[in-house]
Amino acid sequence: MNAEEKEVARARDREHMYRCLVREVIKMRIKDRDGAYRWLHGYSDHTGRWKKGWNELHPESNLEKDVRDQWIKGNRGNKGEWK
Repeated sequence: MNAEEKEVARARDREHMYRCLVREVIKMRIKDRDGAYRWLHGYSDHTGRWKKGWNELHPESNLEKDVRDQWIKGNRGNKGEWK
């Protein structure tokens, strides 16, 4: 496998992992909507310390937008589902 093929494979793997993450957040939302919101936006723990959420840790991310988009399209987090 040459360097170009390796880069294509890495890009494909990153896309696959990202789609899996979107599906996991959708499943979180179904199971515990408030928990999914806290995971995305952050929360104060039982001691009052702030725990950063995904959006704060990854401000460049489109995760929340993509979760919302997939939800609207009917994705409910099933394995391999992408609409």
